[in-house]
Amino acid sequence: MIHATCHTADNIRCLEFDATPWFSEADVPSIVDLAQRGWASTAIVDSLERRRGYEGLHDLVEYAAKRLQPDKIEDPAWETFECVVNGPEAVAWLETNRPNVAARIPNRSRGQR
Repeated sequence: MIHATCHTADNIRCLEFDATPWFSEADVPSIVDLAQRGWASTAIVDSLERRRGYEGLHDLVEYAAKRLQPDKIEDPAWETFECVVNGPEAVAWLETNRPNVAARIPNRSRGQR
């Protein structure tokens, strides 16, 4: 299991979830990009939130869209929610399950985040 945490910008909603399905299906450039971003990206949530078992993520995204969108309109660079993956768990999982992808991740031995 690859643990991830997602929280809204106002910290009203916070949720831990399993990001493993995303890592199973994501293409190599997406995973490398995630690693280069310090294991933080909303792309994981965008991919998983409509799946069965991830209803809590969907609710968090819906809350962020309804409650925090006016602030985003004023500042388009502002993110209404953030998602952070446990980097060491992700690297360990990739080394076991997708070694070709793990080999492309810079600084993987350091286990960022």
